[in-house]
Amino acid sequence: MLLVIIPAVLLLAFAGMGFVAATARILAVIRQRSAYEKCARQLALCGMGLGWLLLVASRIWLYFQAERFPAGSLPSYLVEMSWLLLSLAVLLSSIFFVLWRILKNMAVLHMTIGIFSGVMGCVALGVTIISLRFLAAFAHPDTATIGMDRIFPLQWEAPFWTSVIYTLPLVFTMPAALGAFWLVLRRNRDDFGRDYYNTMIPWCAAWARNGWMLLWLLLLASAGMQIWHTWQGGGFRQQEAILESSRILLWLIPALLWTMVCRSAIALRHKFTLLAALCLAAAFTLPWYLEMTRF
Repeated sequence: MLLVIIPAVLLLAFAGMGFVAATARILAVIRQRSAYEKCARQLALCGMGLGWLLLVASRIWLYFQAERFPAGSLPSYLVEMSWLLLSLAVLLSSIFFVLWRILKNMAVLHMTIGIFSGVMGCVALGVTIISLRFLAAFAHPDTATIGMDRIFPLQWEAPFWTSVIYTLPLVFTMPAALGAFWLVLRRNRDDFGRDYYNTMIPWCAAWARNGWMLLWLLLLASAGMQIWHTWQGGGFRQQEAILESSRILLWLIPALLWTMVCRSAIALRHKFTLLAALCLAAAFTLPWYLEMTRF
């Protein structure tokens, strides 16, 4: 489970971190508040670290998994392409952070680099998802019978497309959730004052909460459609409806925890609240991954 959850969380967080950091950089210019610039730089450091960790770890994994991908095959091409795109995204995120002082007076260029690092991270994430889909098809016992119509189903209600839809809010939730906890961890290293952290941690938590609420509404709509189809087919059971409702309510907890942080005047005291919300949100990546690779 952890071998699925940890890489998924890191990749989703890296893919969206450029957007969150660039937004903070933009607000620093618009609102003329140094707190946003400090936050943007801290988040940029986090994004760069995530990128290099993913880049090195994925290269090591590919080295030991080379025998599974025959040279010249489509999975081999897609896997290498996703790694190259990830490399470009990591390069942009590194430029965004390392050249901060040089590009500080060229705000538009600096913001553009941050945004493009997020765009390339999302492109790398998309190609990775396609690669995982093909790898799951090749690992399936009935590989010979799986065609493109099963790899990319024509039915939009298929689990694969449902998980793809969930990806968008996850890309905005995970970087903010990890970023909020990252600010807490950097409290002693970057001593910007209690007021700074009590302002910027709730800002990151609000990003995470808003992205998660969008995800939760999509989950609610999906559950409602499933219950409706089951009821129409005559197989509706009250126990199944209660179980589905409980599952939906469970995934509402992270949003409630982030709301607590947003409304708190002393956000630094909510270290364990942020950690609990992050862990619960991370747990969602397991069913997200399983639906994406299910046939």
